[in-house]
Amino acid sequence: MRRFSGRGIAIIGMLSATIFLGAGYVGAADLPVMDSGYIKEHYPDIYLQIFREGKEAGRKEAEMAVKNAAVPVQATPAAPGSALPATISAAAPQTKPDLASWWEHSSLKYSPLPERWLFHIDGTLDYKHKTGNTQSDLYNGSANFMVRKWRFTNTLSYIIDKEFKAELSKTGTRQNSTDSDYRSVQDALRYDLTDRLYGEVGYMWEKDTANYIAGRNSYYAGVGYALIDAERHRLGVFFAGGYENEKFPELVKKTMDMENLEVGAAYFREDYRWNITDRLTYKQTFRIIQNLKSTDVFNNDVAHLYVTGDTNRYRWFLINELYFKLAPHVNFMIGYKYEYDSNPWPTVDKTDTTLKSGIQFSY
Repeated sequence: MRRFSGRGIAIIGMLSATIFLGAGYVGAADLPVMDSGYIKEHYPDIYLQIFREGKEAGRKEAEMAVKNAAVPVQATPAAPGSALPATISAAAPQTKPDLASWWEHSSLKYSPLPERWLFHIDGTLDYKHKTGNTQSDLYNGSANFMVRKWRFTNTLSYIIDKEFKAELSKTGTRQNSTDSDYRSVQDALRYDLTDRLYGEVGYMWEKDTANYIAGRNSYYAGVGYALIDAERHRLGVFFAGGYENEKFPELVKKTMDMENLEVGAAYFREDYRWNITDRLTYKQTFRIIQNLKSTDVFNNDVAHLYVTGDTNRYRWFLINELYFKLAPHVNFMIGYKYEYDSNPWPTVDKTDTTLKSGIQFSY
Protein backbone atom coordinates (compact mmCIF):
# COMPACT_ATOMS: atom_id res chain seq x y z
CA MET A 1 0.00 0.00 0.00
CA ARG A 2 1.33 3.44 -0.93
CA ARG A 3 1.64 6.25 1.61
CA PHE A 4 0.78 9.89 0.77
CA SER A 5 2.36 12.92 2.35
CA GLY A 6 0.48 15.20 4.70
CA ARG A 7 0.04 17.66 1.86
CA GLY A 8 -1.58 15.04 -0.37
CA ILE A 9 -3.96 13.98 2.40
CA ALA A 10 -4.98 17.58 3.02
CA ILE A 11 -5.64 18.18 -0.69
CA ILE A 12 -7.78 15.07 -0.93
CA GLY A 13 -9.72 16.08 2.20
CA MET A 14 -10.40 19.60 0.87
CA LEU A 15 -11.43 18.18 -2.49
CA SER A 16 -13.86 15.76 -0.90
CA ALA A 17 -15.40 18.45 1.30
CA THR A 18 -15.85 20.81 -1.66
CA ILE A 19 -17.56 18.19 -3.80
CA PHE A 20 -19.76 17.13 -0.91
CA LEU A 21 -20.91 20.69 -0.07
CA GLY A 22 -21.33 21.62 -3.72
CA ALA A 23 -23.58 18.69 -4.30
CA GLY A 24 -25.85 19.68 -1.38
CA TYR A 25 -27.62 17.43 1.06
CA VAL A 26 -29.05 14.88 -1.33
CA GLY A 27 -29.55 11.14 -1.28
CA ALA A 28 -26.66 8.76 -1.53
CA ALA A 29 -27.63 7.90 -5.11
CA ASP A 30 -27.04 11.55 -6.22
CA LEU A 31 -23.49 11.82 -4.87
CA PRO A 32 -20.79 12.22 -7.54
CA VAL A 33 -18.65 9.12 -8.15
CA MET A 34 -15.16 9.77 -6.74
CA ASP A 35 -13.12 7.80 -9.26
CA SER A 36 -9.89 8.62 -11.07
CA GLY A 37 -11.74 9.85 -14.15
CA TYR A 38 -13.81 12.40 -12.21
CA ILE A 39 -10.71 13.80 -10.42
CA LYS A 40 -8.70 13.93 -13.63
CA GLU A 41 -11.48 15.83 -15.45
CA HIS A 42 -12.38 18.41 -12.78
CA TYR A 43 -9.12 18.70 -10.79
CA PRO A 44 -6.17 17.89 -13.08
CA ASP A 45 -3.55 19.45 -10.80
CA ILE A 46 -4.60 17.35 -7.81
CA TYR A 47 -4.74 14.21 -9.99
CA LEU A 48 -1.14 14.79 -11.15
CA GLN A 49 0.00 15.36 -7.55
CA ILE A 50 -1.60 12.09 -6.36
CA PHE A 51 -0.08 10.14 -9.25
CA ARG A 52 3.47 11.45 -8.59
CA GLU A 53 3.35 10.77 -4.87
CA GLY A 54 1.89 7.30 -5.39
CA LYS A 55 4.61 6.42 -7.87
CA GLU A 56 7.35 7.58 -5.49
CA ALA A 57 5.86 5.58 -2.59
CA GLY A 58 5.74 2.43 -4.74
CA ARG A 59 9.39 2.83 -5.71
CA LYS A 60 10.49 3.11 -2.08
CA GLU A 61 8.49 0.07 -1.02
CA ALA A 62 10.00 -1.97 -3.84
CA GLU A 63 13.52 -1.05 -2.76
CA MET A 64 12.73 -1.96 0.85
CA ALA A 65 11.30 -5.36 -0.18
CA VAL A 66 14.44 -6.19 -2.16
CA LYS A 67 16.66 -5.23 0.75
CA ASN A 68 14.76 -7.17 3.44
CA ALA A 69 13.56 -10.28 1.60
CA ALA A 70 16.39 -10.64 -0.96
CA VAL A 71 13.97 -11.92 -3.60
CA PRO A 72 13.32 -10.61 -7.12
CA VAL A 73 10.86 -7.73 -6.89
CA GLN A 74 9.25 -5.78 -9.68
CA ALA A 75 7.60 -2.47 -8.88
CA THR A 76 4.89 -1.57 -11.37
CA PRO A 77 3.91 2.13 -11.34
CA ALA A 78 0.25 3.02 -11.53
CA ALA A 79 -0.82 3.74 -15.06
CA PRO A 80 -2.37 7.14 -15.82
CA GLY A 81 -6.10 6.87 -15.52
CA SER A 82 -6.08 4.77 -12.34
CA ALA A 83 -5.80 6.02 -8.76
CA LEU A 84 -5.05 2.52 -7.38
CA PRO A 85 -1.57 1.91 -5.88
CA ALA A 86 1.02 0.02 -7.95
CA THR A 87 1.39 -3.71 -7.14
CA ILE A 88 4.64 -5.36 -6.20
CA SER A 89 5.24 -8.89 -7.45
CA ALA A 90 7.82 -11.06 -5.69
CA ALA A 91 8.57 -14.58 -6.87
CA ALA A 92 9.01 -17.05 -4.04
CA PRO A 93 12.29 -19.00 -4.30
CA GLN A 94 11.95 -22.64 -5.41
CA THR A 95 12.92 -25.17 -2.77
CA LYS A 96 15.39 -27.91 -3.68
CA PRO A 97 13.91 -31.43 -3.76
CA ASP A 98 14.97 -33.96 -1.12
CA LEU A 99 17.12 -36.38 -3.13
CA ALA A 100 17.51 -39.02 -0.44
CA SER A 101 17.50 -42.51 -2.08
CA TRP A 102 16.98 -40.94 -5.51
CA TRP A 103 18.16 -44.16 -7.21
CA GLU A 104 15.04 -45.95 -5.94
CA HIS A 105 12.63 -43.51 -7.64
CA SER A 106 11.87 -42.07 -11.03
CA SER A 107 13.57 -38.76 -11.78
CA LEU A 108 10.10 -37.29 -12.45
CA LYS A 109 9.12 -37.88 -8.82
CA TYR A 110 11.07 -34.72 -7.98
CA SER A 111 10.02 -31.14 -8.67
CA PRO A 112 11.84 -29.28 -9.99
CA LEU A 113 13.58 -31.98 -12.01
CA PRO A 114 17.22 -32.23 -10.80
CA GLU A 115 19.54 -31.18 -13.61
CA ARG A 116 22.90 -31.72 -11.91
CA TRP A 117 24.83 -35.01 -12.05
CA LEU A 118 23.84 -37.52 -9.34
CA PHE A 119 26.04 -40.46 -8.27
CA HIS A 120 25.44 -43.52 -6.11
CA ILE A 121 27.47 -46.65 -5.39
CA ASP A 122 26.68 -49.72 -3.31
CA GLY A 123 28.17 -53.16 -2.92
CA THR A 124 28.09 -56.38 -0.92
CA LEU A 125 30.95 -58.64 0.14
CA ASP A 126 30.84 -62.15 1.59
CA TYR A 127 33.60 -64.69 2.29
CA LYS A 128 33.34 -68.24 3.63
CA HIS A 129 36.15 -70.67 4.50
CA LYS A 130 35.48 -74.35 5.11
CA THR A 131 37.89 -76.98 6.53
CA GLY A 132 37.62 -80.72 7.14
CA ASN A 133 37.12 -83.42 4.50
CA THR A 134 36.65 -80.63 2.00
CA GLN A 135 38.58 -77.40 2.22
CA SER A 136 37.11 -74.52 0.27
CA ASP A 137 37.13 -70.77 -0.05
CA LEU A 138 33.98 -69.11 -1.34
CA TYR A 139 33.94 -65.48 -2.45
CA ASN A 140 30.78 -63.59 -3.26
CA GLY A 141 30.65 -59.93 -4.15
CA SER A 142 28.60 -57.41 -6.09
CA ALA A 143 28.81 -53.72 -6.90
CA ASN A 144 26.47 -51.20 -8.51
CA PHE A 145 27.44 -47.76 -9.78
CA MET A 146 24.60 -45.43 -10.78
CA VAL A 147 24.73 -42.07 -12.54
CA ARG A 148 21.75 -39.80 -13.26
CA LYS A 149 21.50 -36.71 -15.43
CA TRP A 150 18.08 -35.20 -16.08
CA ARG A 151 15.77 -38.12 -17.05
CA PHE A 152 18.61 -40.54 -17.88
CA THR A 153 19.93 -43.08 -15.36
CA ASN A 154 22.79 -45.45 -16.14
CA THR A 155 23.52 -48.46 -13.92
CA LEU A 156 26.72 -50.51 -14.15
CA SER A 157 26.68 -53.77 -12.16
CA TYR A 158 29.25 -56.46 -11.43
CA ILE A 159 28.74 -59.83 -9.69
CA ILE A 160 31.27 -62.53 -8.82
CA ASP A 161 30.79 -65.95 -7.16
CA LYS A 162 34.00 -67.97 -6.99
CA GLU A 163 34.77 -71.16 -5.09
CA PHE A 164 38.08 -73.01 -4.68
CA LYS A 165 37.92 -76.60 -3.40
CA ALA A 166 40.54 -79.06 -2.18
CA GLU A 167 39.32 -82.50 -1.09
CA LEU A 168 41.14 -84.78 1.34
CA SER A 169 42.26 -88.02 -0.39
CA LYS A 170 42.73 -91.48 1.15
CA THR A 171 46.47 -90.88 1.43
CA GLY A 172 45.88 -87.75 3.52
CA THR A 173 46.84 -85.27 0.86
CA ARG A 174 44.56 -82.63 -0.54
CA GLN A 175 43.63 -82.73 -4.20
CA ASN A 176 42.22 -79.80 -6.06
CA SER A 177 38.76 -80.36 -7.46
CA THR A 178 36.94 -78.41 -10.12
CA ASP A 179 36.60 -74.76 -9.20
CA SER A 180 33.32 -72.95 -9.88
CA ASP A 181 33.36 -69.45 -11.26
CA TYR A 182 30.39 -67.21 -12.03
CA ARG A 183 30.78 -63.60 -13.14
CA SER A 184 28.52 -61.08 -14.79
CA VAL A 185 28.76 -57.50 -15.99
CA GLN A 186 25.64 -55.54 -16.88
CA ASP A 187 25.11 -52.00 -18.12
CA ALA A 188 21.58 -50.57 -18.33
CA LEU A 189 20.47 -47.14 -19.57
CA ARG A 190 17.04 -45.95 -18.40
CA TYR A 191 14.92 -43.02 -19.57
CA ASP A 192 11.94 -41.91 -17.46
CA LEU A 193 8.82 -41.30 -19.58
CA THR A 194 6.53 -40.50 -16.63
CA ASP A 195 6.90 -40.72 -12.85
CA ARG A 196 5.99 -44.45 -13.15
CA LEU A 197 6.77 -45.51 -16.74
CA TYR A 198 10.29 -45.82 -18.18
CA GLY A 199 12.17 -47.32 -21.10
CA GLU A 200 15.42 -49.26 -20.73
CA VAL A 201 18.09 -50.77 -22.98
CA GLY A 202 20.95 -52.89 -21.73
CA TYR A 203 23.76 -55.38 -22.23
CA MET A 204 24.90 -58.28 -20.04
CA TRP A 205 27.94 -60.57 -20.18
CA GLU A 206 28.00 -63.77 -18.10
CA LYS A 207 30.50 -66.56 -17.43
CA ASP A 208 29.32 -69.72 -15.62
CA THR A 209 31.69 -72.69 -15.41
CA ALA A 210 29.19 -74.84 -13.47
CA ASN A 211 26.76 -74.61 -16.41
CA TYR A 212 29.45 -74.81 -19.11
CA ILE A 213 29.02 -71.24 -20.30
CA ALA A 214 32.30 -69.71 -21.46
CA GLY A 215 30.56 -66.44 -22.27
CA ARG A 216 26.97 -65.35 -22.75
CA ASN A 217 26.25 -61.98 -24.39
CA SER A 218 22.71 -60.66 -23.95
CA TYR A 219 21.15 -57.53 -25.45
CA TYR A 220 17.69 -56.29 -24.53
CA ALA A 221 15.25 -53.36 -24.72
CA GLY A 222 11.92 -52.88 -23.00
CA VAL A 223 9.64 -50.87 -20.72
CA GLY A 224 9.07 -50.86 -16.97
CA TYR A 225 6.28 -49.61 -14.73
CA ALA A 226 6.03 -48.86 -11.00
CA LEU A 227 2.83 -50.52 -9.80
CA ILE A 228 3.34 -49.27 -6.23
CA ASP A 229 5.57 -46.37 -5.22
CA ALA A 230 4.75 -45.58 -1.59
CA GLU A 231 6.94 -44.66 1.35
CA ARG A 232 7.04 -48.22 2.75
CA HIS A 233 6.23 -50.37 -0.29
CA ARG A 234 7.59 -50.31 -3.85
CA LEU A 235 6.65 -52.80 -6.56
CA GLY A 236 7.83 -52.61 -10.16
CA VAL A 237 7.72 -54.80 -13.27
CA PHE A 238 9.81 -54.81 -16.46
CA PHE A 239 9.15 -56.44 -19.86
CA ALA A 240 11.74 -56.71 -22.63
CA GLY A 241 12.78 -58.53 -25.75
CA GLY A 242 16.34 -59.36 -26.64
CA TYR A 243 19.00 -61.54 -28.18
CA GLU A 244 21.50 -64.00 -26.67
CA ASN A 245 24.75 -65.47 -27.94
CA GLU A 246 26.24 -68.29 -25.84
CA LYS A 247 29.81 -69.54 -26.28
CA PHE A 248 30.78 -72.94 -24.90
CA PRO A 249 34.03 -74.32 -23.42
CA GLU A 250 36.17 -76.93 -25.21
CA LEU A 251 34.49 -79.84 -23.42
CA VAL A 252 31.09 -78.95 -24.87
CA LYS A 253 32.52 -78.22 -28.29
CA LYS A 254 34.09 -81.70 -28.48
CA THR A 255 31.31 -83.64 -26.77
CA MET A 256 28.24 -81.88 -28.19
CA ASP A 257 29.82 -80.66 -31.43
CA MET A 258 28.50 -77.15 -30.78
CA GLU A 259 30.45 -73.91 -31.07
CA ASN A 260 27.82 -71.47 -29.84
CA LEU A 261 24.09 -70.83 -29.63
CA GLU A 262 22.22 -67.76 -30.92
CA VAL A 263 18.61 -67.27 -29.90
CA GLY A 264 16.00 -64.56 -29.35
CA ALA A 265 14.55 -64.24 -25.86
CA ALA A 266 11.73 -62.62 -23.89
CA TYR A 267 12.57 -61.12 -20.51
CA PHE A 268 10.48 -60.35 -17.42
CA ARG A 269 11.59 -58.92 -14.07
CA GLU A 270 9.70 -58.07 -10.89
CA ASP A 271 11.17 -56.14 -7.94
CA TYR A 272 9.59 -55.57 -4.55
CA ARG A 273 10.94 -53.54 -1.63
CA TRP A 274 9.39 -53.23 1.84
CA ASN A 275 10.83 -50.73 4.33
CA ILE A 276 9.61 -52.57 7.41
CA THR A 277 11.20 -50.06 9.78
CA ASP A 278 13.83 -47.34 9.43
CA ARG A 279 16.51 -50.00 10.10
CA LEU A 280 15.01 -53.16 8.57
CA THR A 281 14.35 -53.65 4.83
CA TYR A 282 13.13 -56.64 2.82
CA LYS A 283 13.89 -57.04 -0.91
CA GLN A 284 12.56 -59.60 -3.36
CA THR A 285 13.50 -60.05 -7.04
CA PHE A 286 12.09 -62.46 -9.61
CA ARG A 287 13.48 -62.82 -13.15
CA ILE A 288 12.63 -65.16 -16.01
CA ILE A 289 14.15 -65.49 -19.50
CA GLN A 290 12.24 -67.45 -22.15
CA ASN A 291 14.04 -68.56 -25.32
CA LEU A 292 12.06 -67.94 -28.50
CA LYS A 293 13.84 -70.74 -30.39
CA SER A 294 13.70 -74.43 -29.50
CA THR A 295 16.88 -76.27 -28.47
CA ASP A 296 17.79 -79.96 -28.34
CA VAL A 297 17.24 -82.02 -25.21
CA PHE A 298 19.94 -84.64 -24.45
CA ASN A 299 19.95 -87.67 -22.20
CA ASN A 300 22.03 -87.62 -19.02
CA ASP A 301 24.66 -90.18 -20.06
CA VAL A 302 27.78 -88.36 -21.21
CA ALA A 303 29.34 -91.58 -22.55
CA HIS A 304 26.38 -92.27 -24.87
CA LEU A 305 24.75 -88.92 -25.70
CA TYR A 306 21.77 -88.66 -27.98
CA VAL A 307 18.94 -86.20 -28.59
CA THR A 308 15.64 -87.06 -26.91
CA GLY A 309 13.62 -84.10 -28.23
CA ASP A 310 13.53 -80.33 -28.29
CA THR A 311 12.10 -77.61 -26.06
CA ASN A 312 11.87 -73.87 -25.63
CA ARG A 313 14.30 -73.42 -22.77
CA TYR A 314 13.61 -70.99 -19.94
CA ARG A 315 15.58 -69.92 -16.89
CA TRP A 316 14.39 -68.10 -13.78
CA PHE A 317 15.56 -67.17 -10.31
CA LEU A 318 14.00 -65.86 -7.11
CA ILE A 319 15.96 -63.82 -4.56
CA ASN A 320 14.84 -62.90 -1.04
CA GLU A 321 17.06 -60.61 1.04
CA LEU A 322 16.81 -58.94 4.43
CA TYR A 323 18.91 -55.87 5.29
CA PHE A 324 19.55 -54.54 8.80
CA LYS A 325 21.19 -51.12 9.18
CA LEU A 326 24.23 -51.29 11.43
CA ALA A 327 25.43 -47.72 10.88
CA PRO A 328 24.96 -44.98 8.28
CA HIS A 329 25.87 -46.47 4.86
CA VAL A 330 26.53 -49.94 6.35
CA ASN A 331 24.01 -52.83 6.43
CA PHE A 332 24.12 -56.47 7.42
CA MET A 333 22.49 -58.66 4.76
CA ILE A 334 21.18 -62.21 4.71
CA GLY A 335 19.63 -63.70 1.60
CA TYR A 336 18.36 -66.79 -0.23
CA LYS A 337 18.52 -67.43 -4.00
CA TYR A 338 16.76 -70.19 -5.93
CA GLU A 339 17.63 -70.80 -9.60
CA TYR A 340 15.99 -73.08 -12.18
CA ASP A 341 17.01 -74.09 -15.72
CA SER A 342 14.48 -76.11 -17.73
CA ASN A 343 17.09 -77.59 -20.10
CA PRO A 344 20.62 -77.68 -18.63
CA TRP A 345 23.54 -79.63 -20.03
CA PRO A 346 23.83 -83.35 -19.17
CA THR A 347 25.14 -83.99 -15.63
CA VAL A 348 24.05 -80.48 -14.57
CA ASP A 349 21.16 -80.18 -12.10
CA LYS A 350 18.15 -78.09 -13.02
CA THR A 351 18.08 -76.26 -9.68
CA ASP A 352 20.61 -74.35 -7.60
CA THR A 353 20.11 -72.82 -4.17
CA THR A 354 22.33 -70.33 -2.38
CA LEU A 355 22.16 -69.05 1.18
CA LYS A 356 24.36 -66.01 1.72
CA SER A 357 25.12 -63.32 4.28
CA GLY A 358 27.46 -60.39 4.34
CA ILE A 359 27.99 -56.66 4.64
CA GLN A 360 26.55 -54.05 2.27
CA PHE A 361 28.01 -50.58 1.74
CA SER A 362 25.91 -47.82 0.21
CA TYR A 363 26.89 -44.21 -0.64
